Amino acid sequence: MKTRGIIIRGGILVLIATVGFLGHRFGGEAHVRRRIGQQPLAKANCFYCHFVSTDRLPWAKPRPHHDSPAGLVVSHDGKKLYIALDDRDEVAEADIATRKVLRRAKVPGGPYGLAMDASGKRLFVTCRQADRLALLDTEMLNEIGSLAVGMGPAAVAFCRTAAGDRLIVANSMSDDVSVISLTPLKELGRPAAGREPFAVAATSDGARAFVANRLVGLNSVKTMPASEVTVIDPATARVVRRDALESAHLSEGVGLDESRSWALTPLVKVRNMVPITQVAGGWVMSSGLAISDTKRGDVVQVPLDEANDYFADPSAVAVDAAGHRAFVASGGADVVTVVDLDRLADWVRKANAAERKEAIYDLSLSAEYVVGRVPTRRNPRQLVLSPDGAILLVAERLEDSIMVVDANKLVPLGRIVLGDGGMDDPIRRGERMFTTAAYTFQHQFSCRSCHPDGHVDGLSYDFDGDGIGDNLLDNRSLQGVAGTGPFKWNGKNPTLEVQCGPRFAKVLMRTDPFPPKQLRDLTTFIQSLPPPRVARNKDGKLTLSQERGRAIFYATKTPNGKEIPLSRRCVTCHAPPLYSVRLPFNIGTKGLHDSAEAFDTPHLLGVADTAPYLHDGRAQSLEELWTIYNTNDLHGVSSYMNKIQLNDLVEFLKTL
Repeated sequence: MKTRGIIIRGGILVLIATVGFLGHRFGGEAHVRRRIGQQPLAKANCFYCHFVSTDRLPWAKPRPHHDSPAGLVVSHDGKKLYIALDDRDEVAEADIATRKVLRRAKVPGGPYGLAMDASGKRLFVTCRQADRLALLDTEMLNEIGSLAVGMGPAAVAFCRTAAGDRLIVANSMSDDVSVISLTPLKELGRPAAGREPFAVAATSDGARAFVANRLVGLNSVKTMPASEVTVIDPATARVVRRDALESAHLSEGVGLDESRSWALTPLVKVRNMVPITQVAGGWVMSSGLAISDTKRGDVVQVPLDEANDYFADPSAVAVDAAGHRAFVASGGADVVTVVDLDRLADWVRKANAAERKEAIYDLSLSAEYVVGRVPTRRNPRQLVLSPDGAILLVAERLEDSIMVVDANKLVPLGRIVLGDGGMDDPIRRGERMFTTAAYTFQHQFSCRSCHPDGHVDGLSYDFDGDGIGDNLLDNRSLQGVAGTGPFKWNGKNPTLEVQCGPRFAKVLMRTDPFPPKQLRDLTTFIQSLPPPRVARNKDGKLTLSQERGRAIFYATKTPNGKEIPLSRRCVTCHAPPLYSVRLPFNIGTKGLHDSAEAFDTPHLLGVADTAPYLHDGRAQSLEELWTIYNTNDLHGVSSYMNKIQLNDLVEFLKTL
């Protein structure tokens, strides 16, 4: 009886599979044509539209957590180190001399940046996932207060001003800065910064705070991209200056040399309009240091790389109190670069205006002032000096450790071990691949160089060797990309393994491809990345404007009752839950220098945080998709919309 039942069930399954295959083979295209209202421009399978659930995607499933160190701060007596562990929702206290972890405190919300008040009794912690600032008592190491700030706070600095003590918080996701008084604990203002403010440093007299923004501001693909250092008066919570870092991004640190009135900002010098074929010539990305004169406001960019070796993804910078040396952590190169500031100042003083302007392009120049490279373990991202400048502490983020270095002799003294490194976790192994520059030609860049946190850098690139300026492509986010294949704007890569494999090596890395096992780990990590976090209402409900926008998104008729063609409805191409049917469409956006007319349909999860838009990044905002680049109603019927209706649609899209 059992055998007969198995045979019957097996036969039924075979019959269902056969019917499904034949139905898809001979009726699938017609079904898709009816579904989208036009001839499909690529083959699709049933799972493009049916049985789709975000709950089953890798990023929706539980994952291991690790002791990844983020922000660091040293106690005023130089004895203790406080470490933000954002992946654990903890702050750890360690003894520097014995290199032992003493205590840990639970701090919900992804603690990331740290600062300490003048007394050393209070620790301030930015909670990046909870949009708040937590206050900890250092004696008991427990939370004693909290304050709501902007979205995604990444860094915090303490300073004393004539108007009282202040905290400066860089809010990376809301692109602003919270200026906070301590007595009483209150936000005084939230001035706008650049795009993704990520690091902050304040002068000892509290007169100025310098905020490094890690992404370029939104601009036309025809203009020079630039990130900025936003200069703020902490007493008044006002922006007093914006120092442009031309053709630079990934500025994740800022340090002050007050003896020279310098603000130092590590950067990636990006030449996104140079054809990617020039990777072999070293012309696409390099690492440098921006010197902003805090009095005059002029900026000089100098290289950190060497002619035949690059040190990718410079992040944090620490400057000794005397202004003799600066230390720069390079997360993609696993190294700390040591800069002699006296020698650098001597070069700046002697150089003429033309030499200072062209300095960043002369990789032989780094020999003038780079006096050491200290190797680290995986992914050094933050560092701090002890108050006397004798000890350098380096957060090895993907090693779960803090390297303790003799800052004078430049030799490691040991490590503060926080965790086991997570090498049994394929996601952690994949993140190591994602952040290393070891596989690219002369170690020029990592995956993270263009995709910080797996997200976007806001730039368009000339990827193909088919002529300068042809087929420009916007850099798409990798957050929430699982289940949205095929990939690339032309939809030619069916899987992430194909996307990141041999072709990626040939076009971008200019070296051998990732080994198969490492490639699997890499794609596992990418698929674990959740969609970008978006601002939502506290009650989880849509506002009236967002509800009206939702109705427009799902509309089948215009307000006057005219039927909207099936192929021109928003929901036809952007069907939930991924808000993409994963097919290419011609929406009339082919440019003068494009060879294709149809482009892959991106998913809309977290779309509010993925500007610019369209395949070449020409639209700087969601509004521009319709006000400038959809005059023929090909990208959805929108000509009937007035300003209020368009605003409503955009407000709804920002909730996805």
